[in-house]
Amino acid sequence: MLIRIFFLSCPCLLVALLTPTALFAQEVRYVSDQFFVPLRSGPSNKHRIIDSSLKTGTKLTFLEKEAGSGYSKVITPKGREGWIENQYLSAQPIARILLENERARNEDLQKQLNSWKKESQQSSSQSGELQRKVSALSADNQKLSNELANLKRISSNAVNLDISNRDLLKKNEMLKIEKSELQSVNDRLESKSNKEWFLRGAFAVLIGVMLTIIIPLLKPKAKSTEWT
Repeated sequence: MLIRIFFLSCPCLLVALLTPTALFAQEVRYVSDQFFVPLRSGPSNKHRIIDSSLKTGTKLTFLEKEAGSGYSKVITPKGREGWIENQYLSAQPIARILLENERARNEDLQKQLNSWKKESQQSSSQSGELQRKVSALSADNQKLSNELANLKRISSNAVNLDISNRDLLKKNEMLKIEKSELQSVNDRLESKSNKEWFLRGAFAVLIGVMLTIIIPLLKPKAKSTEWT
């Protein structure tokens, strides 16, 4: 039984060994649809070819179409005038040209998108930088506001101190005036007191002098014992 299975599987193994494509996938290529169309001197294939470099997708200027011949008269981009079969002409660009145009358009759009993304990133970066500047300016503004409030408070205190100093100076001047007046009164009182003491002293001296004179006069004279 094992021998039979081995012989049955041998052809399969040989095929697998001889055909590596069964084990490994190969890349695929397609033949391009690009080919060259002849431009003739007249409206038939019997006329000579005057330009064989017209490839598919070439843009031509249409002049006229000759009925029954199957040819149309055109002008090439290089300015050469001739005839070409109608089967090679199309009012619309071929699919390859459309695909290339779409691919080019897609590339342009991708470039624009990348440019917009870059500008958006730059704008975001600039926006972030502006936001940081705004935050810094806000912090500076808050700091200045606090300093201004502090200055206002200090200024208010300074004004109050100035007013208080002025009141104190005014009171001091008034006290000086009162002191001066009191000093004058005191001087007058002292002068008056000195005068009174002087008068009292003079009066006392006068009384003493008078008593000195009067007292001896008031004493009785002693009687004389001698006879005259």
